[in-house]
This record gives sequence, C-alpha cells and structure tokens, in this order.
Amino acid sequence: MIRKVILLVVLALAACSAAFAAPPAGDSAKAACVKLQSTMGAQTFAATYASFGSCVSKLAALDQGNAAAAKAACTAQQADANFASQHGGKAFDQYYGSGTKGKDAFAHCVSSAVKASETAEQQATPNPAQTCRALRSAMGTTAFNDLYGTNANKSNAFGKCVSKTAHAQTTGLVNAAAQCRTDPAVTSPTADANAFGKCVSAKSKADSAAQQQATLKAAKTCSAERKANPATFKTTYKTFGRCVSKQANG
Repeated sequence: MIRKVILLVVLALAACSAAFAAPPAGDSAKAACVKLQSTMGAQTFAATYASFGSCVSKLAALDQGNAAAAKAACTAQQADANFASQHGGKAFDQYYGSGTKGKDAFAHCVSSAVKASETAEQQATPNPAQTCRALRSAMGTTAFNDLYGTNANKSNAFGKCVSKTAHAQTTGLVNAAAQCRTDPAVTSPTADANAFGKCVSAKSKADSAAQQQATLKAAKTCSAERKANPATFKTTYKTFGRCVSKQANG
C-alpha cells in the first residue's frame, strides 16, 4: 500500500513538472502571417512563402521568445523579495494564483505575460505593401521600377518589392525576438508583462525604418550617378538594382 502511494505521488510530481516546463502555446507567428497574407494579397503571399505553414515556421522565434521571456520574467518575480510591496501587498501566489492557495500561479503568470506580449507584437507585424508604396512615392516610379522590376516592362515591380520587403521585415522580427530575450528591460523583475512584445515591436520598427532610409538614400545616389554618366554607370554596376544594393550595404 505504501509503495502504491509513493508511486502515485511520484507520477503526480512528474506530471506537474512536465506541465511546468512546457511552454505555453503562442499565436504571435500565426497572427503575423494572417496579417501579412491580408496586406500582401493572396497571390503575392503565395509567391513569397511556400505555404502558410512556412510563414508561421519562419516567425516561430516570436512564439519561442514569448514563452522563454515570460518564464524568465515570472521566475524573477517569484523570487523577488519586494514583489508584494509592488503588487498591492499580495504575494506572487496570491496575485497570480486562483483560490486560497494560489493554485497555478506560475502558469497564470506566464500565460498573462505571453498574451500581453502578443498584443504588443501585433502592432509590429509588417505591412510590406505600405512600405513599398512609400518607397515608390519617395524615389519616383522610374527608379522604383528599375530597382524592383524583373520583367521586360517592369510591370511586376510592386509585387517584387512587396515580396522582398516581406522577407526583410520578417527577418527583422526574428532578429528582434532573439535580441529581446536578453534585453535588461525584459528580464528585470519589475518589467511590464508585455515587455518582450514592446521590445520586439520597437526594435523591428527601427530596423525596418533604417532599411527603408538606406534604400532611399542609395536609390538617390544611383539615380544621380546614372544621369551623370550612363555609360560608366552601366559598366560599373550593370543594373540599377546592383548599384542600390552596393550603395545600401557598402
């Protein structure tokens, strides 16, 4: 009988440990891809990503980052001796848990942090079509078409820009997620519940803006060089796109 009781206790503890260790299911990647599909249009989205699942897979770092950051933040809060003084006199278990014993406090803390970050990240989901319209307006149709167009009359320039920009912006989101996992503003015991999401949003927006400005500056330089000496320009760069790439990344 005693052995049976011990076995049941061990199994129960193992089940609790597994539940404790399992990261919460996240929807950031899925939500981002839904928004991308909507803003890009189904045809351009399909040309950019092999499938909806491949888009979600590319942005999986958002969900992983949310889970990891939430668990780290809740662990820090749980160990913070000053937690109660900053949360209306309530201890960690009382603040996040349910019932008189604060059941599932840690899991509730993690879940609330993940949801808060996901809400913040929705603001950072890129709109590559909007970015490309802004680029076309800023650099002029001729330069824009020469930069992105790949067919004879450059009529596919906008779609190619949207596809290329989507890849760059989603990469920016993934890079931001990696950087934010160790950002002091995220890992601090006093960080806001949505600190990870706000960090991702801020960093990815800054990265996208920097890329856009670099492209515009390079396009302006290349347009001036091509106008000044078309023959030398063609010998040096072959295409307008190569010139912009070299100037933007040089």
